[in-house]
Amino acid sequence: MVHAVNGVSFDLRRGEIVALVGESGCGKSVTALSILRLVADPPGRITGGAIHFDGVDLLTEPLSALRDIRGNRIAMIFQEPMNSLNPVHPIGHQIAEPLSLHQGLSTQHALSKAIELLGSVRIPEPEQRGNDYPHQFSGGMQQRAMIAMGMGCEPDIIIADEPTTALDVTIQAQILELLAEQVLARQTAMLLITHNLGIVARYADRVNVMYAGRIVEQANADDLYERPRHPYTIGLLQSVPRLDQEIGGRLIPIDGQPPNPLNMPPGCPFQPRCRFAVGQCERELPALRPLGEGQSVACWVDVDG
Repeated sequence: MVHAVNGVSFDLRRGEIVALVGESGCGKSVTALSILRLVADPPGRITGGAIHFDGVDLLTEPLSALRDIRGNRIAMIFQEPMNSLNPVHPIGHQIAEPLSLHQGLSTQHALSKAIELLGSVRIPEPEQRGNDYPHQFSGGMQQRAMIAMGMGCEPDIIIADEPTTALDVTIQAQILELLAEQVLARQTAMLLITHNLGIVARYADRVNVMYAGRIVEQANADDLYERPRHPYTIGLLQSVPRLDQEIGGRLIPIDGQPPNPLNMPPGCPFQPRCRFAVGQCERELPALRPLGEGQSVACWVDVDG
């Protein structure tokens, strides 16, 4: 058995954006899929833990009850819209479908609301574009359509899995502003999954840093950027260009590669790449320990970034 995600725990509150950050392959998307029990089985399965939402454990709910929650109270904006949108149905019909299913709207009423949602995410001429198929939309417009679909039922939680991947910087900013506006206007909770630390600094209220399937640091966004406490977090921040950096200053990369899940080191999984490592790091896996004021770190060494 290979643990893609193990021991991950965090909470979401209304009206806030919580970021989940880390390198590719650290378990961010698997964490998101697990919340709605969308991990493909086989080969994957959830072997333990609990996912509490509004007084119920989603892991023990029957699939019929879970279908009422998916897309309705918890919505997910997937990473690749072209792989998520149905190529043989018009965009407007795809946005209208969950409205009919979860809110009991008539077909015409659902289509009318779908057009309104397209307009709210700034799709030009939404009445006409609602009849277009996904291939007739640009990448940015497809992602906006996914956001419109996710927001349609006014969910309690939005899971945004790298919602701006492969989009240019201008479109990224527009989409993220749209999401932030929806979170504030509707007091929705959002889990923002990304590897872009600039996006996290601009939009996140709290941050969970993942490495090798575990959370290694939790903190408010301001505290994390001002005083990171895990060597991996420090490494991530030092490898990102900054406006206040000296001209000609070099970025400091993190040497090495993430561990192979089939052959995890016995102690801390970051130890082979860590310049602060001590003997205990090779032998024992550190658990998250509180540092005060909402910050926690999984590290044996008291590192101050």
